[in-house]
Amino acid sequence: MRIVQLSDIHLSNGNIEDLRNYYLQALIEDLKKFHSEKKIDVILFTGDLVDKGGESLGSEPYVIFRNEVINPIVEALNITTDQVLLIPGNHDVNRYEVEEYSETGLSTRLDNSSANDLVRSTRENFSPVNKRMERFKNFEKEFHKNNQNYSYSHYESTTDFINEGKKVGFALINDSWRCSAALVREQHFIGHNQLLKTEQLLNNNGSILNIAVFHHPLTAINQNESDEVENILKSKNFDIAFFGHSHKHEAKSLTTATGGYLTINGRAAFNQPREIIAKFQPGYNILDVDPEKRSYSLFSRLFIRESGYRFDSDTTSLPGGQEFGMLPSRIPYYKLANAEESNNNDRALPNSYSADVHRIVKLLVGKSLYPNPYSFVRELIQNSVDACNRVRKNQSYLSPKIIININTRDNFLEVIDEGDGMTKNIIKNHFSVIGKSISQEFNDSTGNFNLISQFGIGFMSTFIVADKVVVATKNNEDELITFEITDVFKEFNYLTPSPVTGIEKSGTSIRVYLKKNFHLSIALNHIRNYCRHINNLQIYYDGNEQQINQSWNIEGSNHTFQLQTESYQLQLGISVNSKHIIATNSGFLITHNPAPLIPYKFPFIISGEVNFAPKGIDFDMSRTNIMTSEKSESFRRNMSVSLRKLFREALEAGDPQLSQSIEQYLHYYLQYYDVNNTQMEQSHTDFYSKRELVTLCSDYTRFQYQGREQSLNNIIESMKTRSLDTLFYINSQVLNDYQLILIQYLENKGYLIFINRSYNVAFRDGQSTVTLLNVLQPIAATHGMQIMDINLAQEYVTKDMKMDKNKFQENIQKHIKKIESQYGVNIEIGKFSRLPKASVRNNNQIFLNFDHQTFQSLINRTDLPDQALEIYLLGILALQLPNTNDHIEVK
Repeated sequence: MRIVQLSDIHLSNGNIEDLRNYYLQALIEDLKKFHSEKKIDVILFTGDLVDKGGESLGSEPYVIFRNEVINPIVEALNITTDQVLLIPGNHDVNRYEVEEYSETGLSTRLDNSSANDLVRSTRENFSPVNKRMERFKNFEKEFHKNNQNYSYSHYESTTDFINEGKKVGFALINDSWRCSAALVREQHFIGHNQLLKTEQLLNNNGSILNIAVFHHPLTAINQNESDEVENILKSKNFDIAFFGHSHKHEAKSLTTATGGYLTINGRAAFNQPREIIAKFQPGYNILDVDPEKRSYSLFSRLFIRESGYRFDSDTTSLPGGQEFGMLPSRIPYYKLANAEESNNNDRALPNSYSADVHRIVKLLVGKSLYPNPYSFVRELIQNSVDACNRVRKNQSYLSPKIIININTRDNFLEVIDEGDGMTKNIIKNHFSVIGKSISQEFNDSTGNFNLISQFGIGFMSTFIVADKVVVATKNNEDELITFEITDVFKEFNYLTPSPVTGIEKSGTSIRVYLKKNFHLSIALNHIRNYCRHINNLQIYYDGNEQQINQSWNIEGSNHTFQLQTESYQLQLGISVNSKHIIATNSGFLITHNPAPLIPYKFPFIISGEVNFAPKGIDFDMSRTNIMTSEKSESFRRNMSVSLRKLFREALEAGDPQLSQSIEQYLHYYLQYYDVNNTQMEQSHTDFYSKRELVTLCSDYTRFQYQGREQSLNNIIESMKTRSLDTLFYINSQVLNDYQLILIQYLENKGYLIFINRSYNVAFRDGQSTVTLLNVLQPIAATHGMQIMDINLAQEYVTKDMKMDKNKFQENIQKHIKKIESQYGVNIEIGKFSRLPKASVRNNNQIFLNFDHQTFQSLINRTDLPDQALEIYLLGILALQLPNTNDHIEVK
């Protein structure tokens, strides 16, 4: 089955011309190319079809959306509208239907339980609670009225498709019914029972693959509600979840011991086709999924505006623009073994696992400790790193290796280390006790190491995927010991004599044979992802050595920043093609999104990596989330210093594209200085003062002025020499003729006229909108100048635009006065060389263009008879002849 995800189009009067002129054609051509290779079965619109409730599109915004977007795609691909599915986003809310009284009550009283009650009670009728969604839901209902397989409600809807004789179900979730302009995450509940209801309906219909479709990612809704939804997605029969809203691509598998699903977050498909920040540029996803084999291929597409108005592979989101994999498998439960079944005759060795029950309960309560089944490779490598660290501690001249062998013929992954190995005592009292760390006594006694492998239960993670595990270990105190464990928690089977291993003096080898539904290639990708800076690590895939990541995530940066302390090593870079900020601990990946480490409103164009030393940072039990603490606060303030340095170096280097991005960030910081100042001071060290921002924005904001591009500072100084104290702005890029001549006149006098444009600036915590007028206001005030709308400038300057009519020939003066009297207009003459027209009208005032050839011809032909001269003048003025409907215009 081939599924297309188009999200966050935000159609409005402001971008519809771009859609018509170039975007839609490029999208359709790209879809047709994929459609010709393999038929597209479903197109998903995952919310925000229109912008701000469609208010700029009139009373029927979704009819316009259907005509402008859906119908052309359906016709070009020759598919039916039943194959098009759509859900609402927060921008599909009709903001005029948000009642203040109801909103206040919902914001203060709603919780998980009451949200479910509200959804149940208003499922079939509109009330103040959900009336804001009525326009969209009525459109959805009308759109699918002829689809027999479509089950509609005011909240969730369901449908299914037959793919090669098998049903694939879609759960279309309305997670935006609570949205308003003022809604914050803590107040955003969706009614998670929507998911349970759709799952029941789809399962009753016999679907073998279920797909949930949302607009908001789980990080955008109330935390408790998010946990409920994630629990349902992982533990119930959902295999794939699509999301929108964030305007950026993300795809990953989420798996626990009870199940899992593939999550796909789409870019904004259209919204702002001129976006320059790579992560937020328009694009879309194509997913090929085999419901029976549970395999998938994901293609990420990116709109390229600057070189041909076309779509191409989105290599910034996925390597090569595509990804292949398997959907998460269902993981069964296992029983503990009967220890009496062991073949062990050595009382110094354990028969099987015993359990520190209190520790297990503490570790496993709530969410699974291992959300990804392939986490076992991280656990094994981390145990090996600990073992090697103990050797280095006692023998600093040694450099023990860690070797990973992946064997596809025999379907095993093996981790061998040259660490200290395990004695019989360690195997019995640590390794075989679930919940007790193998290395615990060493680390607790020295205090010098913060164990990466904090949990003895870490080794147990292998049995999520293992068919059999073989352990071989040798310590200086004991001989080589080898045992295998088949089936989870079954008795230890000791092998005597021990088979040949790669262990020479001391160390441990753990060989994991995978179950049928797990794949060594995915395990290798997991190793590459998590092992970022591990000393003496070697990886072999079927005997071929593999390249290991040594990147600090700053490749392609224009300028870099480095900081090293006892607690961490930090490397950052600045580039318009930004990437993640990665956090690692002792070389192992923690997260690509270390929110507690990021200073407030930190620029998206700065990326890189920090590698913490043991005990350098605090993270949670899953080791994928950094906890807020004094350590994270201290790091955040130190990291903030990079902003000044990188901005300064980039601006001084003068790279045009990067300088433009930095200019926009400086604009944001100045516009919102008073609003953000407290939070900036809390998370930044030595952030810009307002005076510094005024100076920087003055120096690096550039406009066309007097025939060349100049800094705002130079422009203001030039205006001061002419005794000019006003900057003029235009609110629209579409200008009438009168505005054009006004601009020409003002520019000739030395005034600056700028377009008051708005643009989005991307930060690590989201996007914010900047308006140029609001940026320039404090700059102008600093220089004692004012800013004025050009439409208010008429009486302020137009008297100087007028030429003295008394200096023209008497015959022309006479006819101008006659026409003024006869037509009730005021006629003036001015020099407007840029205007290709003979005259311009503004209400009852008409300006004759002195520089136009028709007026010049009139000056030279004043000997014409009065009637001919009057007709000629009326033609230039584009006025009708008296007593006739004929309209004369001379161009």
